[in-house]
Amino acid sequence: MRLELPIALSFLLVSGCTVGNDCAMGTFELGQRDGLLAANQAGRYAAACGGTFDAARYTEGFEDGFSRRPPPQGD
Repeated sequence: MRLELPIALSFLLVSGCTVGNDCAMGTFELGQRDGLLAANQAGRYAAACGGTFDAARYTEGFEDGFSRRPPPQGD
């Protein structure tokens, strides 16, 4: 039980660093990456990055990345 709290805190710190690094990335490129992963996280970035986040550019990038996803493979 003593290890649970430090592990949880470490996870939160690492997650925070990732968002900070994402804020430094171009908004369009960030959207492209998330589009390829099909994981729209615009709200998360808007909250973390504040005024540096351009939702319109993120959406353009997301749509571009999503359109590049390979089609699902059938069995």
